[in-house]
Amino acid sequence: MTFNNYPSSTPLSAQHYLQHKVSDLSDSPYAGSPSGVRGRESLVSLQSSYGSPPGDPGVLDSGHTYPGGSSSRASWSAPFRRSPSGAGYSPVAPSGGSRPNSVLKSFRARVHETIHEDDSIDMSLLRSAAPPGQSAPCDAVPARDVGEPVFDVTSFSGPPIGFMNNDQAQEASGIMTRGLGKGETPELAIKEEELLATTPTVKRSFSRSLSIRRTPSANPRSALRNLGQEEANRRGEVIKVVMEERPSDVDISSIVGPIPLNAKPNRLGRYPTIPQQATKEQIFYPQPNWKPFWMRWPYLTFLIILSISLAICQEVLYQRSMREPLLTFNSAMGVDPFYYFVLRFVPTIITVTFGVLWQNTDFEVKRLEAFYQLSKEGGALAAESINVDYITQFNFTRPFRALQRKHYTVALSSVTALLAISVIPTLGAAVFKLNPDRQARAQNPDVEMTITINQAISRALTVVLFITAILGCFLLYQLNTRRTGLLADVKGIAGLASMAVVSHIMMDFKDMDLATPKDIHHKLKYRRYVLRNSSLAPDESMPVTAQESDRYKDAHLPENPHPLMMRKEGYIPFIIGLLLFLAFIPVFLFTGASVLTEKAPWVITALAVWIKISWGGIDTAIRMMEPYYILSKRHAPAKTLTLDYTAMPFAAVALRALLNRHWMVFLVSWGSVMAEGLTIFVTSLSAVEGGAFLKAIEKGGGGTDGGGELFEVGLSGQETVKSFVVSLVITVFILLYMGAVATTVFARRRHPFLPRQPNTIASVLAFVHQSKMLWDFVGTAKLTSGQVVARLETFGKTYGLGWFDGRDGQTHCGVDEEELTSDYKHGIDYSKGNKPWLTEWQLF
Repeated sequence: MTFNNYPSSTPLSAQHYLQHKVSDLSDSPYAGSPSGVRGRESLVSLQSSYGSPPGDPGVLDSGHTYPGGSSSRASWSAPFRRSPSGAGYSPVAPSGGSRPNSVLKSFRARVHETIHEDDSIDMSLLRSAAPPGQSAPCDAVPARDVGEPVFDVTSFSGPPIGFMNNDQAQEASGIMTRGLGKGETPELAIKEEELLATTPTVKRSFSRSLSIRRTPSANPRSALRNLGQEEANRRGEVIKVVMEERPSDVDISSIVGPIPLNAKPNRLGRYPTIPQQATKEQIFYPQPNWKPFWMRWPYLTFLIILSISLAICQEVLYQRSMREPLLTFNSAMGVDPFYYFVLRFVPTIITVTFGVLWQNTDFEVKRLEAFYQLSKEGGALAAESINVDYITQFNFTRPFRALQRKHYTVALSSVTALLAISVIPTLGAAVFKLNPDRQARAQNPDVEMTITINQAISRALTVVLFITAILGCFLLYQLNTRRTGLLADVKGIAGLASMAVVSHIMMDFKDMDLATPKDIHHKLKYRRYVLRNSSLAPDESMPVTAQESDRYKDAHLPENPHPLMMRKEGYIPFIIGLLLFLAFIPVFLFTGASVLTEKAPWVITALAVWIKISWGGIDTAIRMMEPYYILSKRHAPAKTLTLDYTAMPFAAVALRALLNRHWMVFLVSWGSVMAEGLTIFVTSLSAVEGGAFLKAIEKGGGGTDGGGELFEVGLSGQETVKSFVVSLVITVFILLYMGAVATTVFARRRHPFLPRQPNTIASVLAFVHQSKMLWDFVGTAKLTSGQVVARLETFGKTYGLGWFDGRDGQTHCGVDEEELTSDYKHGIDYSKGNKPWLTEWQLF
């Protein structure tokens, strides 16, 4: 008989047998032929809540109904146990203790139950039974012939999934691992009362005391946000400000009406009479404002003062020359060497140096403009920030491109630099005038000669200097009313990698290993990015407007993976222009074409400036490509990742390259220094009459000691034979040096070794978006370049550029830690060449 443990429930049926079988554990292979199918309870059907009161009788939790109307949870017997004799079953002995929620103890806690032995079978099994005597015997496993050839076809099915580890599986599904893309969480929570209790006045350093601050808003919420932002800037960490939403001062409860009858009160049984204040949290990120020395207000103020001072000095010299000549002499041999040097070389040296000083600021403004745009409120579009290039663009087109994007700071800086580099040296070299003219001096060599100031050129030079000062004032205002968002200088690949590992920005560059700049532009042009706490992140809070989407439809970046001046399209025109200028020098010195330099002395200086600007294109290309060229040679040290020659000032590049033994960079950078000297020495040749030099050679060659007297002969102007020969030799040497170095660069670096130029932030990030080395950059967003190098060197790894297995287990092209899979060869997709399952065989 059976017993019911729950008297309140329906009495159990006297007979209830299990009608299904899910296991044959109770069957013995040694027992005789069973007369029927013996069943036992399913191990997966045991209810863990056996001790709880049963539900409706006869119905299981799963919905199955059993005959008898009894509860299945109370009618199941204990597991069968065969007696030692094998003839029957012994009942389960009761247990003293019980635990309602335990399956094992609940079974032991049952009272003594009788196991009914019955030969009944489950009729539901008949539909699956095999016909008697028709079961086929199992076939024997055939032995493999030893001589049978073996074909491995696994290479056509791809790598087995089992070989992919957990990190690769997550990366392949779009989930970044090992701390990549974890974001930033507030490090400190401050209540509104605590924030208001602190002093709102933030002490500012002397270097920032002249920065122009906007008038604070009268809105309390806006003032509170300003306080929160200043507190985050002061602490230098992400903070969370808890604000209380104050209730309205207007009580509208009297016009609400009576409480509905079916309204349910709150859990306390009454309605609150005091309104609850809701809290609102707002996160503030620090806004660092690191700037290079060339962009800080002391240096810019110095340039502005220098521009005004040069304009005043120029006007003073002009007024003095109107009263009396600056210098009077009858022969060049009678001129004091000091006065000769001051009048001939010092003005050009000053104007060339002035241009170099402005060039340093202009270069830093162009390099960091993308970070300025990203640090704005709401960030910036990709076409305005991470996908913009001002470094490799042609100097005269850069201001127009900047105005198109409303980057007024770059436009101001570019125009100012163009005036300082090209216009001012050209006018400064032609401002001094030698009287009388060349024809009068040739007819009367002993005529008295004077040096005065050219009125028209002097007025033009003064105006240009004042315009430069005014533009510098606007530039100073622009640079001191916005923040860079940087904690330190961003140098090389490591600098960008440290800023990109905090967010999931790398996922935006999926499948961009070999993408062209046009492809990158079209994929990212509708996306917005922001710079927060020295970390790059996508910003999806502000959608792109229709006006913004229509503004940047076409890409402006070059599609060729090699810079222009390192290809034949740029090298050949440069060499032709260099040779033409070299041939033009004897033409205007020793032929009748010297009238051109007499009437327009600024022409030869303008040509020298044009050569200097063209050489700057070679210099910029070598600076930008050198780290990647070293990586393409494989097994580069860790310091290569922070190597960035584009962030170095003028003339410092040559010294650093010499110390690093990067000879190509040294030769080109030293050529840039010599290009500045070219302007100085070419200018001194413009006032020389070559015919007088030839006559002096004829006269000097007739004497026995003519070689010593020849250099002491004065020419028809303020030049002597010695000064003329020195200027001519140095000029020719500089031109030949530039031609030889340009030819060497073209011969050794003309072949592309990158899929695209690394001239934008997006292009560099596409090189490292699947690199395993990014795991080593986690937590380095606030470290300096020196600290990053020290950390990378502790790992003892080397790096290279080529094909590698990325974090997702797939083959990618870019920069990663060694060992790489293969070198990069332009035009060859290694990811398809070594994986035949990805190859479209029908095309062969």
